[in-house]
Amino acid sequence: MKSAHLWVRESRLPKAALGIAVAAMSSGLLQNASAVAIDTGNPDVQLRWDNTIRYNLGYRVESQDNSILGNPNFDDGNRNFERGVVTNRLDLLSEADIVFNQRYGARVSAAAWYDQAYENLDNDNVATSNHRNNNQPALGLSRYADRYYNGPSGEILDAFVFGQTDLADMQINGKLGQHSLAWGEALLTGGAVHGVSYSQNPLDLGKAQASPGIEAKELYRPQPQVSTQVQLTPELSLAAQYFFDWERMQMPEAGTYFGAQDIVNEGAESLVVVPGVPGVRFLRGSDIIKEKHGDYGVAARWRPQWLDGTLGFYYRNFTDKLPQVYLQASTRTFGLAYGDDVDLYGVSLSTMLGGLSIGVDLNYRTNMPLVSNIAGLPAGALPEDTPGARGNTAHGLINAVGTLGDTALFDSAAYAAELTWNTWTAVTDNKALFKGNDSYTALDKPDKNALAMGLNFTPTWYQVFPGADLSLPLSYSQGLHGNSAVTLGGNEDTGSYAVGVGLDYLSQYRFDLKYVDFFGDVDKGANGVVSVANGTSAILKDRGLITFTFKTTI
Repeated sequence: MKSAHLWVRESRLPKAALGIAVAAMSSGLLQNASAVAIDTGNPDVQLRWDNTIRYNLGYRVESQDNSILGNPNFDDGNRNFERGVVTNRLDLLSEADIVFNQRYGARVSAAAWYDQAYENLDNDNVATSNHRNNNQPALGLSRYADRYYNGPSGEILDAFVFGQTDLADMQINGKLGQHSLAWGEALLTGGAVHGVSYSQNPLDLGKAQASPGIEAKELYRPQPQVSTQVQLTPELSLAAQYFFDWERMQMPEAGTYFGAQDIVNEGAESLVVVPGVPGVRFLRGSDIIKEKHGDYGVAARWRPQWLDGTLGFYYRNFTDKLPQVYLQASTRTFGLAYGDDVDLYGVSLSTMLGGLSIGVDLNYRTNMPLVSNIAGLPAGALPEDTPGARGNTAHGLINAVGTLGDTALFDSAAYAAELTWNTWTAVTDNKALFKGNDSYTALDKPDKNALAMGLNFTPTWYQVFPGADLSLPLSYSQGLHGNSAVTLGGNEDTGSYAVGVGLDYLSQYRFDLKYVDFFGDVDKGANGVVSVANGTSAILKDRGLITFTFKTTI
């Protein structure tokens, strides 16, 4: 069963109680207290409880790049972590499922965490810090970032009921509550931006940056919704969903290690205009989110006998989960605007070809937010609609998943590759702000077409010693041609990679050691300070790190 997200947004457990829970995790007490399955004494009732414990240690090996540090709106996360430990984190994911008669049930999952590395930060430059305390520039993190990155804290994830029934010859399945659902064939992070499922779920983009090559499904966060699927015939099914709430993408917060820009997301508190000059800042104003409920979609999936595969057809209407930044000069404030009433029309294909699992998505979006030049926004009152460029865009992806058998180099190997493409066909609103205009000439100017790729390759050696399998996971992603006209759509010659080694012991204990790094081009001013970065990874290119991860599920 796919994971989901619920009516309750977050845990309200006291911080002290969560601290005790995390301490118990670290001492191993929870391992002895937990069980995988519970005997209910009734064969028609199945109850399962799984707990995944994960420890992650990260060490920055690259020194800070002074040209990036010099930009006061790119530097908080960089200054907070000099060479050394940047994460020392313990996570607990607890999942419980109850099923009645194999037809009805409920699922609840929750997460708790604590990261000791955020207790003592290295930044001592108040003049460029975007954080504020008592209405003054200050060192440290926002309350939001402190909760989600330092902790100890927790939140409810999945919380929904589900059921299955038959009507005539049709099977009907439904879920009600906080869960995630992804349509289409997106596989990797780039596919999550350009696929049919774009903005269908909030994404945990911090995970994407910490783990290059991560599958899109691991990034999804649940939302309160109702969803249903009706199997009309063995070949044809219909699906629909309606959302009761809305959540923005979880981009790395200002001041966190992977926080590339200090003026986006929940914890962005000020925009530094002139470092060190009192009052020359824009403070965080109101965000513009016109609709926090009412996103919906319908889908049909058709598997005819003559086609060795499945065709999908989709329509969705949603509020974007990625922001456009706006400035209001008259009040010296800035905020984030989220474009509403985006229409998406899509088709997908999944099939097998030559032993490969192939996925294809094509979609067309109207009223889609486009990358905008915030410096060009007028002062004064904002209009009711989103104060950024909007337009029509087309997107596509193709991916392949396959395996290789025993060779002289390895016992087996798994690989996945995804190619994404997108273009803009029209700019329909606020054309003067679109970065694709002739008047905008900076490095990150969007091109008419953008092409990007992601690749994972993992060779494996079995039984290197009794009970242990060894793997070498490799991941690489890069913008191949052009800069995308949509946020996080990809930038030419910008990307990330990871090289690691993993050990799976007794199919229960997983150890991973890997190196993660980023690359991309930047423009520097006459003072040698980065003024424009061609994508987020370009700002992170001095943050290469080694990570060690241990994970077990009980």
